[in-house]
Amino acid sequence: MKKLFLIGATALMVSNSTFAGGILTNTNQNAAYLRNPARDAVIAIDGVYSNPAGIAFLPKGFHLSVSWQAALQKRQIDATGNLFMLNANNPSNKRYFEGKSTAPVIPSIQAAYVINDKWSVSAQFAVGGGGGKCEFENGLPMFEELVYSALSQGIAANPQLPSGSSLAKYALNQNLTGEQYFYGFQVGGTYRIAENFSVFGGLRGVLANCSYKGAITGISGDVKLPDAMGGTVMPGVAKSEDLTLDCSQSGFGITPIIGLDWNLGKLNLAAKYEFRTKINLENESNNSANLAAMAATVPAVAVYADGMKVRSDIPSILTLGAQYQITDAVRAMAGFHYYWDKDAKASLPEHNKFAITEGDNTWEALLGIEWDVNDKIMLSCGGQRTSYNFGDSDMSDTSFNVPNYALNIGGAYKFSEKMKLNVGYMHSFYEDHEVVNPTSKVTRNYTRKNDVFGVSLDIRF
Repeated sequence: MKKLFLIGATALMVSNSTFAGGILTNTNQNAAYLRNPARDAVIAIDGVYSNPAGIAFLPKGFHLSVSWQAALQKRQIDATGNLFMLNANNPSNKRYFEGKSTAPVIPSIQAAYVINDKWSVSAQFAVGGGGGKCEFENGLPMFEELVYSALSQGIAANPQLPSGSSLAKYALNQNLTGEQYFYGFQVGGTYRIAENFSVFGGLRGVLANCSYKGAITGISGDVKLPDAMGGTVMPGVAKSEDLTLDCSQSGFGITPIIGLDWNLGKLNLAAKYEFRTKINLENESNNSANLAAMAATVPAVAVYADGMKVRSDIPSILTLGAQYQITDAVRAMAGFHYYWDKDAKASLPEHNKFAITEGDNTWEALLGIEWDVNDKIMLSCGGQRTSYNFGDSDMSDTSFNVPNYALNIGGAYKFSEKMKLNVGYMHSFYEDHEVVNPTSKVTRNYTRKNDVFGVSLDIRF
């Protein structure tokens, strides 16, 4: 029954959107975002990312912000299916699977130099996508589905077994981890066309480094003979070869960026557009021989073949923002983000060309407020709604994005007119998304948990 590994191999396939990056874009590129996410029209040093055209309205001189963030995310799958009852180690129809994603150090640096009343230049380094490691310690429902299917099909096709033989029990061991980092290096210039209007143009170079490791071992099954032959159970008759995945990917892309800012005194309006980033990741793989050899039979495996180039675009994004000075001490902000996910291309096991095929593009709405308590202390809070509009076919155990609400809170302490410390915390509340596999009849309920904490230091020279 050696051929079983050809079917079970697809259980190891991990999409390039498993971890943040690609379809998921990190907009929290400074800790100031964590205390108030509506940064799209701010006149501040973190605007190098969120509102680069607004840099023109900063005081003349050099501005610097150094930021650190830490994130913890859990990906949760509640699954129900009768096939799970055949698992020899856990004969229950209910399963709970959890992927723990940690990103203890997410750094960013923003710098700007306001040359004169007309010209400003800016630069930044940040982790624009990913930034951590995700580990599925207890495997995934798809592993059991595919092993069950592979063993069942192998039993039915085995001429040495009587017709009508079936799978009585199955067993497997599995593990899966992945890391993804999309480093962004941005430079640009801002020109003040009029006293209250400025424009920005820049480029961001994106360096991607990803790695995926996993294994399915100990695949075996007990065969039950037909009732007419006594229904005898033959332990461990159905077997499959072990499979290991060990793939590193790297690539580079360029993001053109344009922006504008219209400063009307108490009211500031801003917009930014980031063009789609085309990225081809090149594989460096040390997979098990059987996994590497089956690319022609199982097309999904080719995504992880050594030397292959894999498409993993970052979608284009439009951001709109407004900031209004309600009183001398209170400011209100609002923002809107729109992502053209459907135009982003990706070489995924689930799709041939585009990252999503059934759903629609993503949008976000953001609100925030800041209160200057006194000359030293500022308090802020805000929230956002992220609407992922992906269809059931765009969801998988390794790549699912569900709508969520986020609450942000924090503040800032001004040491002097030229130095300020920002502190922020964000918690995301994710909705559930239920998907039923029409073949296996397994029902999945996808959701997440997410917490991010960060600090940043702003300095003006």
